[in-house]
Amino acid sequence: MSEYVERVKTYIEEGNVEEALKLARKRHGKDDIDSYINILNLLIDDDYLPALEEKGMYYQYYDPTHDDGDYGEKYFDEYLEKQPRSINVLCDKAMSRFNKGAIDESIDYMDKAVDKYKSYSSIEKPRLSKQDVIMARIELLIQAKRYEDALKSLEQYEKNFASTQKSDLYLGCMLQKNGENRKAIEYLDKSILEEDTLIAYNAKGDALYELKEYKEALKCYKHCLQYESKIDDNDLELKTNFNYKAAYCCINLDDEAEAVKYLNKTINMLNEHGRLPNDIENIYRECSFEKERIMKTGKVEDKEFKQSKFFSAKTSIIVLIIIIILYIILRMLGYG
Repeated sequence: MSEYVERVKTYIEEGNVEEALKLARKRHGKDDIDSYINILNLLIDDDYLPALEEKGMYYQYYDPTHDDGDYGEKYFDEYLEKQPRSINVLCDKAMSRFNKGAIDESIDYMDKAVDKYKSYSSIEKPRLSKQDVIMARIELLIQAKRYEDALKSLEQYEKNFASTQKSDLYLGCMLQKNGENRKAIEYLDKSILEEDTLIAYNAKGDALYELKEYKEALKCYKHCLQYESKIDDNDLELKTNFNYKAAYCCINLDDEAEAVKYLNKTINMLNEHGRLPNDIENIYRECSFEKERIMKTGKVEDKEFKQSKFFSAKTSIIVLIIIIILYIILRMLGYG
């Protein structure tokens, strides 16, 4: 047992549990996970509730397997049995359910967190304000692609609270998803004035694209392309969107040579991935067919394709014969 665990036993005997939890977090910061978990277990045995949530949070966010996919839920459940009005742990539980794909249950727990805000557990102060809890609920709706519900919640949020960069961004995105493109651009422009975000430019590009304002849409997509390297590799949907739509903007602007560059980039990017989700697989096919259509016109030269050099059939046969002869000679000389 580590010296840190022994030190924690002394802290607990002295009633200094807060210092013990600080030490646990320091060991976590040093990647000493064994000591970290052992200290938390000692604190949990001592009925120190913050340690119970801490352990759940570890499996929620840091453990590579998330405790075999439990995402800390059993620890949050144990906590809520003792303090059912805990705003913090209701939000934690909501994230566990969300990570397990139980979207409706996740939203229900966020609703409980909002409802109980006026009478939260007296032993803890919520980490998030009520306004932040409501926004967190909206973010779950967006991640679940429940755009209509998210839009309604955002409109209510705007009535109840002062608008923020985040609420303007989300409202713009949801209005665009709902086909209210002009109104969406107003909110997205407000958001961009406060913070230049790739999400806002992508959504603004989509709004302009739907309005057939392809020149302005292309400007937005090109802005996104400048920051593409900073996007998480898992966010394939976002990367695909502004790449392939940049191609179609060029097509609608009668610049098929430039369109082929974006089509090639999209096709190559998606080729690097394995099995694609159905919607992205459809985009991949669409881009491939569109490139084929353009190339059949004979008006565009595929410079990327031309960079790849291929032998003719006759040359390939000659090269193969030479390799075979060299192999036989080396065998005769005692090599191989």
